[in-house]
Amino acid sequence: MSGSLGNPRGRGRDKGTFIHFDSKRIGAYQHIAAAGKLTFGLEARAKEQLSQIVEPCEGYVFDLSRLTLIDSMGMGILIHFMKTYCKGNRRMTIMVQDELMRELLLIARLDALIPLCSTVDEAVRLLKGDGT
Repeated sequence: MSGSLGNPRGRGRDKGTFIHFDSKRIGAYQHIAAAGKLTFGLEARAKEQLSQIVEPCEGYVFDLSRLTLIDSMGMGILIHFMKTYCKGNRRMTIMVQDELMRELLLIARLDALIPLCSTVDEAVRLLKGDGT
């Protein structure tokens, strides 16, 4: 399942900013891949789209590999996701490969709340409790 938010053609208020989510199952976990920009002005629509694609499962891999930009509001979306969907034994990881984006998440200390990883395999190990 996937969905686009914003206006990728650059018309109107959004001026080409958009966020797109793809979702697939990886065993007992849901892989949610974000593409585009997760920034101010898109947070309400991003939350709405995420609520439509999230499936009950044991944990979530939130993949930022195709994200081109994230700001503090985008990081807030990640925290909102964790607080909303990671209840009970459900956990999540953030998969980030871009070094600058990883550095931004570390500066914001997001890793203190949500484990960061670089690959799907690493994410699954963390969700299973086999990683550190």
